[in-house]
Amino acid sequence: MNDVRVVIPNHNRRALVTRLVSFLLAQQGEAKAEIVVVCDGCTDGSAEHLRRTFGAAIGIVEQAQGGCGVARNAGTVGCRAPYVLFLDDDMRPEPDMVQRHVDAQRRIGGGIVVGAIPVDAAAPPSFLTEGLARWAAGRDARLRQRPQVGFADVLGGHLSVSREVFERLGGFDPAFMSDEDLELGWRALAEGVRAEYAADAVAWQLFEKSFVGLARDIVRAAAADALFARKHPGAAEHLLLDRWDRLPRWEAWALRATLRYPGVTRVALHPAVLAMEQLRRLGATGRWVESAHAILRAHLYGVGITSSA
Repeated sequence: MNDVRVVIPNHNRRALVTRLVSFLLAQQGEAKAEIVVVCDGCTDGSAEHLRRTFGAAIGIVEQAQGGCGVARNAGTVGCRAPYVLFLDDDMRPEPDMVQRHVDAQRRIGGGIVVGAIPVDAAAPPSFLTEGLARWAAGRDARLRQRPQVGFADVLGGHLSVSREVFERLGGFDPAFMSDEDLELGWRALAEGVRAEYAADAVAWQLFEKSFVGLARDIVRAAAADALFARKHPGAAEHLLLDRWDRLPRWEAWALRATLRYPGVTRVALHPAVLAMEQLRRLGATGRWVESAHAILRAHLYGVGITSSA
């Protein structure tokens, strides 16, 4: 029997998912893994390409686009391995990553294990890449000091969970188009599931997202926060939804203005997002672009909140 099933949701990123599967098939260690790629509404021929490239070495699920949570749930159907490892398709795992997850799961007796997600040096340089790299390094330093994780550390891009726990929790809530991993983490920790950080389980993220894509994600995350707070009232104080007044002055102002004048903000945001995307493509960095980025994020978060009302 396999020790772990690796589930990879993919939407039209054929080259990235092919790269990831190649790395997974070359993993070292005694742990036996099966690989399942879920093609979530793919229109780029991902499924056909994977079949031609890897044959029966991997499993492939095709479905209408339903989002990461739905795709990850689909990838676990029929799983008999004791552990499930979720990876985003833009990851580059270290050769022993799978073994490290299995070792950590066995050590804690089954639960949730979150791995390290440093930014790949091959990621295109920009203010977005720099900001993500700083966040990833800070997360790693914090969790190394205190390996016991919180719900906001439960990130589906690099996460393993025991199959028994996953099934008991009912998997990811399909109502969430974003933050479905954090919501799963909230429920797991509320039930006393043990969750730890495995600093030696490393998957490098090849971050290539456009600012247009990021803007869409921020709006969805804000709407997800609103849903999160309705489903779990006790979580509200831990979400930006209830903490926006603690933001730096200009970010708080931007969010407040958006909540008060959502229509005006929506009109103004489109050219602003396109301008930031151009700066990303040019590889712009520096404090001024970071400040503009933070203020724009606050506006986008406000749009997501007003759209969910």
